[in-house]
This record gives sequence, structure tokens and C-alpha cells, in this order.
Amino acid sequence: MPEVALSLGTVGAYLLRATLLITIGILIASIITETGIFSRLGFLSRPISRLSALSEPCSVVLLTMVANATAGKAMLAQFLNEGKVRKGEVVPTLLMGTFPTVLGESLFRVHLPTAVVLLGPVVGVIYTLLNLLSTLIQVGGAVIYMRLFVGRGDEGTLAQPPEPIPVRFDRETLREGVARALPSLRRIVPVAVLATLVFFALYAVGAVTAVAAIFGPVFGLVGIPGESIAAIVAHATHFSAGYAVVGSLLAEGVLDLEEALVTLIIGSMAVITLIYFKYSAPLYLSLFGREGVKVTIKTYGTSMAAKVVTIFIVLMIF
Repeated sequence: MPEVALSLGTVGAYLLRATLLITIGILIASIITETGIFSRLGFLSRPISRLSALSEPCSVVLLTMVANATAGKAMLAQFLNEGKVRKGEVVPTLLMGTFPTVLGESLFRVHLPTAVVLLGPVVGVIYTLLNLLSTLIQVGGAVIYMRLFVGRGDEGTLAQPPEPIPVRFDRETLREGVARALPSLRRIVPVAVLATLVFFALYAVGAVTAVAAIFGPVFGLVGIPGESIAAIVAHATHFSAGYAVVGSLLAEGVLDLEEALVTLIIGSMAVITLIYFKYSAPLYLSLFGREGVKVTIKTYGTSMAAKVVTIFIVLMIF
């Protein structure tokens, strides 16, 4: 019973937080549109737009994702619904948005200190840098895709109006922004809640075991010992548990540096799979509707491809 209570509490806390952040993101997007502030954000968004070939609304989304990833994704969905963002920009924006999140919120603030303690300074720092490299591979791929296949397209957005739009922020602006956001909220929030409950229920009936079985055959391809399965399953439970098991295997001489790094990367692939299964897929389905299936597949596939490239780099260098 305590485990069930804890599980229900975890689901409830996640749903509350996700719903709140989605609501905030959509409200902010609507209010920003009504204020005409795009014309004043050009000094920040235009350099990003020029570099990435994204339209300026997408650049504003990237700036928002620095503060909070979920709110930024909700803002992106709102801009897409309003026709300010093209469909082809959605996945590249989401992929580019992983960089500030990984760099600031999770990698150096949480993962690096834990990795250094549990894996040792050398392995901990190298693995952290490899995680950063994997994220940069995603960003680079997204930029190349934008430039080669989508191209720049700011026409029709509020980011580059023909004449400057006066910025207004008053009670009427707030009222109009909230009114614009309500239809999206009525559509998105119920779907987010239902999809999350379904995915959590599926996870509760053995997703971790299934993921371990999926990644098991990979071991033979990259030449790591069977003992690594314990580290990967532990990693799928929580990254710190994976670090602890790999640290122990290193100390006992079961793994060398290359095997440890590959094991950790495969473990991170299992974590990403579970994150998509539990959180990202329900979120994207709720925000983007049927298009959310394609968004989930493309972003997940790109994340996995970046990790595979990182593994090959490890095998070539170490």
C-alpha cells in the first residue's frame, strides 16, 4: 500500500506541475502576442533566428525554454495553432531547446557533481562532457535540417511587422490574451491529464523490464560485459543509482574506462526512453494533437541517434 500511495502521489504531483506549466506557457504566449512585444524582443531573438534559420517566434520560445522547458513547449504549441510558427520548425525548435535545459538545469547543476562523486573525477567529467556533446549533436543536426530542408520563413508572423507595433500592457491586453488562450487550454489540459494517466499505468505494469530487454542485444554490438545490465537497469530507475553501480564495477575492475562510458551512455538511452514514455509523449500529444505522434517519434529518434554517434566516438577515442 505505501508504494501505491507514493506512486499515486508522484502522478498527482506531476500532473499538477505539468498542468500549471502548460497553462502558464499558453497564457504567456497569448499575452505576448497581444502586447506587440515581439518588436521589442528583436535584439535577443534575431541573432538566434539568423544563426538557426528559425523564425523569431521560435527564437522567443527558445529563450523561454531557458527558464522552463515545459512552459516553452506550451508556448510553441500556441504559436503553431495561431499560424506564427510553421510545422517544419516545431521539431528543430524542440531539439535546440534541449541545450539550455541540459546545460544549465540538469547537467552541471545536478549530474556533474553526482557523477564526479560516484564515478570519480576522470570518468565523471568525461561522461558529463559526452552528454553535452550528444546534446550539441542534436542542436547541430536541427540547424542543418532547418537550413537545408525548411529554410527561413518570418513572413506572416508578428516577429517582423512592416512597421513598429506599439507595446501595450494593460487590463484589456490581459483580458484579450486570456480569452485567446482559453480555447487551447480547454483542448490541451484534459488530453494531457488523460494521456499522462494512461502512460503512467502502462509504466507501472513493467516498462522498466521491457526497456532492459530492448537494450540488452546492444551489449554484444559494443562489446561491454553482461554485468553492465545491472548498471543500466539501475540507471533506468535513477541516474544516481546507475552512477553508483558503474562506479562499483570500475572499482572492482569489471569495467574499464571505455566500457564504463558506453554503459553509462546506454543507460542514459534507457532513461530517455522512459522519460519519453512517461512524460514527453503525453505532453506532445496534448500540445500538438495528432501531430504530437510525429513530434515524439522524430525528437526521440534524434535523441537516440545522437547517443549512438556518441558511442561510436567513445569507441574510436578510448
